[in-house]
Order: sequence, then C-alpha cells, then structure tokens
Amino acid sequence: MMLSASYSPVLSSIAFASESWAWVAVGFGVASLLILFFSYRNSPLRGAPRIFALLFKAIGLILLALVLLEPVRLDEQPKKNANDLVIAADNSSGMTIALQEENPTPADLLADALGKENPDSYPEWMDNMQDTFRLQTFLFDRNLRRSATFADLDFETPYSDLETVLTGIETRFKDRPHAATLLLTDGNATDSAKIESWLEAIETENEERPPIYPVLIGEENPEATDLAITEVDASLTQFEDARVSLSIETSARGVFPNPVEVFVLNEKGEELAKKQIAFSPEAAPQKVPVRLRLAAIPPGISFLTAGIRQIGDETIPELTEKNNQFQITVNQGSGPYRILYVSGRPNWEYKFLRRALAEDAELDLVGLIRIAKREPKFEWRGRTGESSNPLFRGFNSDIPEETQKYDEPVLIRLNTATPEELRDGFPSSEEELFPHYRAIVLDDIESEFFTQEQQELVDRFVSLRGGTLVMLGGQESFQSGEWQNTAIGRLLPVYLERLGSGPPAIQGAYNLTREGWLEPWMRLRANQNDETTRLAYMTPFFAINQIRAIKPGARLLATVKDSEDRLLPAIVTQRYGEGRSAAVPVGDFWRWGMKDAEQQAELGKSWRQLLRWSVNEVATRVNLQKEELNEGGLPLTEISVRVRDETFRAQDDATVMLTVTGQDGSSTVLSGEPSLDEPGLFTAQYSTIDPVGYRITATVLDGDGEEIGSAETARAVNPEARELASLGPNRDLLQRIADVTGGKLLTLEDLDRLPALLEDLDLPVSEMRQTPLWHAPWLFLLALAFFLGEWIIRRRQGIL
Repeated sequence: MMLSASYSPVLSSIAFASESWAWVAVGFGVASLLILFFSYRNSPLRGAPRIFALLFKAIGLILLALVLLEPVRLDEQPKKNANDLVIAADNSSGMTIALQEENPTPADLLADALGKENPDSYPEWMDNMQDTFRLQTFLFDRNLRRSATFADLDFETPYSDLETVLTGIETRFKDRPHAATLLLTDGNATDSAKIESWLEAIETENEERPPIYPVLIGEENPEATDLAITEVDASLTQFEDARVSLSIETSARGVFPNPVEVFVLNEKGEELAKKQIAFSPEAAPQKVPVRLRLAAIPPGISFLTAGIRQIGDETIPELTEKNNQFQITVNQGSGPYRILYVSGRPNWEYKFLRRALAEDAELDLVGLIRIAKREPKFEWRGRTGESSNPLFRGFNSDIPEETQKYDEPVLIRLNTATPEELRDGFPSSEEELFPHYRAIVLDDIESEFFTQEQQELVDRFVSLRGGTLVMLGGQESFQSGEWQNTAIGRLLPVYLERLGSGPPAIQGAYNLTREGWLEPWMRLRANQNDETTRLAYMTPFFAINQIRAIKPGARLLATVKDSEDRLLPAIVTQRYGEGRSAAVPVGDFWRWGMKDAEQQAELGKSWRQLLRWSVNEVATRVNLQKEELNEGGLPLTEISVRVRDETFRAQDDATVMLTVTGQDGSSTVLSGEPSLDEPGLFTAQYSTIDPVGYRITATVLDGDGEEIGSAETARAVNPEARELASLGPNRDLLQRIADVTGGKLLTLEDLDRLPALLEDLDLPVSEMRQTPLWHAPWLFLLALAFFLGEWIIRRRQGIL
C-alpha cells in the first residue's frame, strides 16, 4: 500500500504486479502473433474480413499475454481517518438574538444541528463523515478551544473574533493533513478590521490553503427593528465651550418613524448632553453620525457613556437594548500646568492674563516682572558706601532679593511655589527650568535681559524638553527688542528683519485665516456665523509689531489689517524640535477687554485657550502611554512608561509601579519592566476577561525611593456593544471567506449532503488501493469475445 502526502486528485491507473514475468509475456505474445501472421498468410479470407479476423484474434492473444503480468487497477483514495476536517462552532452571545420572535434563535438552530441534546454521539451528518475524515471539533468566541461533542455550547461570551479563530486553526494544523474547515456562524465578527486585513493578506499571497466552508446560521428579517451605538471617538480641544467632542456612530435597522435621542452620561449617571436625530423611513440598515460637544468635564480621567433611546409615548420593540450604550474614556490630564511669564515692565497685558487664568484652576501663571532696569554701578553720594538700589532703602538688607545692586535689574516674583524659586532671576540651568514649567511667555522684554547661556537654555527647553515659547507684542519685543540673530529669535516662527520707514500700523482689524478657522482654540464661538459676527465687533488694535514674513512650515492663524490696508501677522505658530513656538505681534490685546464686560470675558477666554494650547501635549518626567490590542480574543493593553530626569534625558535608575483599578473596585498591581531597546522605557501588559473598564496609574520612584511623578490612563471595554453592533447573518463576509479560500458558502440544509460536497477535495493524505484484474471474469470473457468474433467471421466466410 502506497501513501502520498501531497495534494493530488483522486485517480485510477493500471499497473502490473508480476513485472518479472514480462519476458515470458512478451515471448508468448510475439510467438503467438508470428504464428497467427503466418497462418493467415495462406488464409482464403480476403479483404476486410481477413483484416478483422486477424485483429480480433491478435487482441485476444495479447489479453492472454497480459494476464501473465497480473495487471492490477490502482485507485488513489483518501486514507481513512488520516485527514483532518475542522468543525468550528460559534459560541458567542450574539447568536441568542432572534430576528423573529416566533422563530428559533441562531443559537437554538446551531445547537440542534450539532446534537447538543445528545452529547454521547455525533449527529448523523457528522457520523457519515467519520469514515473518511478525522473530525476536529472546536468552539469559538473570544478564542478557539476544543469541544469533543459540543456539549459546552452556552452562548454567553460577547465575542466573535473570527480572525483569531481562523489564524488559530492555521497555526494548530500548519504541519498536519488539514483537509478543510467547516465554520458554523452567523458571520458577525467583533474583529471586523482584523478579519478584513486577514482576507486582504490571503488575496495578496495567492497561496494554496485548505478551503473554508462557512455554514450560515440564521435568516434575515427585513422587518426587524433595532437601534445601536456602533462606535464612539473622543477628541480633546482647548475650545472652552467644547473641551471634549464625541463623534458617535448610530445605526438603525427597520423603520423608526419618530425621532430618537442620542445622549451622554458621566460615571454618576448625570446627563451631560443630548441631541435628537431622525432616520430615513427606509427599512434598510442605515447609519447616522452624531457629534456632541461637552464643556463641563472635570480634569483627569472620565468614563463617559454614549447612548441612544426612543422618545415619545409609543416606542417600537427592539431586538435588544444591550447595544444601545457605548462607553469611552477621556483623559484631560490634571494640572496645575505651570507657565513662566517674563516681562520687562508691569503692563496691562499681565493684568488681564492673571485675571483670565484665575478662572482656570489647571493653569498656574508664575510671574517674573522687572520693575527697574539695571544701572551703571556707582557710589551713591547721599550715603557713603551704599551700593544697593535706593528703591529698596529700608528693607531688610539680609535678604538678597530685597537689596538689588545698581548693576542688577529689579525683579518682582509673583505666584512662586517656594521662597527659592526664581530668587536669582530667570533660570540658568536645565534643572531649574525644565521640570518646573511647561511654557514660557516673553512680553515686553529685550534680548539683552538674557545671557547667551540663558537663551541657549530656552532653545533647549523648546527643542529638547518639548516646551512652548510664546512671545507677546510688547514695545520691546521682536525687532524693537533686538531679538534678530539670537538663539531665541531663531526658534520664533517669524523673520525679524529691520523695519522700513513706513508709518506705524494702527487701527488693526483682527481676523482669522483659513488655518485659524480650523484650530478650535482660535475660535470663541461654536459656529461660523457667530464667530464672524464676534470678529466684526472686536475693537481695533494700535500697537502692532510689523512682521514682514513667516518662516517655512509656520502656520499663520490670525492677521490684522491696518489703516494702510497692510495685512500683518497677528498670531503665528510652528513646531520647533520636540516643542512649539508662537508669536503674537499685537501688543495691545488688553484694549479688546476695555470695550465692555462681554468683550473682557471674551479676552479672558482667548488668553486661556492660547495658554492651554501652549501646555497641551508637553511632555512630563513621567509619560504613560497605552496601546489597546485584542490578542487571542482578550482585551490586551500594552503599557509604556517613559521616565526622564530633571534635564529630561532618559532615566533608567527608576522603579515603575502600575496600579490597575477596575470600575467594579477590583485592583491589580503590576511592575514595569525595563526595555532593552530604549533607555528610560518601562513596559507591562494587562488583560482581563472582566467586561468593565479600568484605570491604570503609574507611580515612579528614583533610585533613592523618592517619587519622581505619576501619570494615569484608562481603557473602556464594550464587549456586548461590539458583539451586538450588527444583528442578523452576515452573508457577504462569509461568502468572501469562502471565495478567497476556495470553499463554498453552505446553509444548515446542506449539512446532510456534506459528504458528497467534499468528495472532490484535494486531500493531503491518500492511499493507493490495488484491485487485481488478471483473474477477473470480465477479462477472460473479453478475450473469449474476441476469439469468438474471429470464429464468426471465418464461419460466415465458409472457411470452417
């Protein structure tokens, strides 16, 4: 018996078992033919009868000669119980939803087809295939697992990860004689993106693989009605009226003649926003995107729930309400975010800035304001030997900051965290600047105020540390402060060439550019019409630094048009290294707030949004990131914690502790493992089968056990919403799976004739079966028939 381990079609062929007798058979045949030829040479038969009689007798003699070789028929057939037929049954909770109340659910249909009620034996259609195939039976939901008789079907797990199942089958049977896969499911996958990528990869590879025969469970019902939230995405902005914007995808099947309501709840169940929408009066499934803007979201992490509901006294029954809500997490961070404001003199701008930020607990403005410039050091005549500034006469001379020298500027520190902060003026080292501030605002200050080392420090603060520099348009800013050709001037988004002899820019009308309209933090109104009206009502400006050009890559967000119809930049931003910089050449923004109380409130709102933009996405010493994966059907979260020292360079000498707190109150502690690929990176993984969201808090300690900092993130889990996002059989997906793998889409009615459907499979393992022909009666009867034919011809010709 011969075996073959390659794919080849079932065939029949003739072979000879006694090849050693070949010379005897050939000798017998040749001798017989020679005798026959010479005997017919003198035969009285002529013409066609002679030829046919000779031919018939020759064939008969050849058949007798072949018998000496013992001819056998070789049939290549599947080896019994050697080829694996995988049968995978869908065990997801989505199978329990019936599209028609009077009909059994897909779960019931599947359980009946698999003989769940009789676990001691296979159903008849499976029993018929045991003679040919080795049956490999599995259940799948979040993963693939063995089930000897499908008695474990419970339809309780809200996952249908088809890609995980199919790749799992490929892996398990990679080096085994895998004939085909029978996939019994409704086709609704919770990993639709992954199954789509899997199908595209198969189409691209164009490799031969075992065919998949999907068996479609359930029937479509066009009259079924259901509402669902299928996806929710959150985006954060610095726009105060919509700090959080939710993009909600709603879907409906069936007819809903009345409007429905989309709403958002916080963790306490309080309603934050709602909006009515209407679906078209068509029964076909349809989707409607909805955007809801939320303002009253507290700092830190929030779990929000988006939902959809019918309104009115009469509601239409739905297939299920488990897909009517979808949870999402929002992380706005928690401050306070410290901003260093440096000004060359007390001015109106600082007054309005402080007033604006007083309404935002997340922004902390630290002021360093010069109230007197440095003077040449000399001997004060009225007081012999006095070297301190007479402005501080009478103050405690033991406190250095209260007895500034003549050759030092007189600085006032405002809102400092400690008595030592900024005591020596602007920071002169990375340790003093980098860990304590996220942004620096320079206003009305000339370049000579800073040493060259301090300017280079500010450059590194932006390019390496990832901070933000904002220069406001005071009278000693930009060109007037001689910032051109300086380290700080290099990182500004505008060119600082010398001004010409033109008149000063006055009565500047403020307006947004196209890019400015696209930035939420540049707008103060929710819609374009209201924003256009607001801009038209703004007061004109009279103190404008005339910037001629912006740098390549910079973004011009706002302009002013002066009385000479010159269009000048008003707000310009750009990326610079790891950070950002902004230029605000308008020097009298405070004038905007002097018009009336409403305009003063809008000025404050504008300042808050600008400074929130300046601290947004600025790195901290502890940076926590997560990547949400779905490996093996489980919601897996890969956690990355990057730790930096006070100079914001990677710090390996640290201990990272991760605390995972579920919404149900459960808690798990993990430890971050140092990465071998990147300095300062610590990683961990977390997965759970619990269908609740969770928070992840990272606490980092240095080598001495002192806390460096902490950060947190969160993940929402929506297994039921994703499982029930689409109801009813997904025929298109299953048909595509069958097409790309060379299978065929089946229904439950096709199971009884499944053995016949699988007859034409190219099986991995087959065997050659021999059937002897040399002693078969038909062979001798055939030889006898040719001899008889020859005798009949001779008889008719009267030879006998």
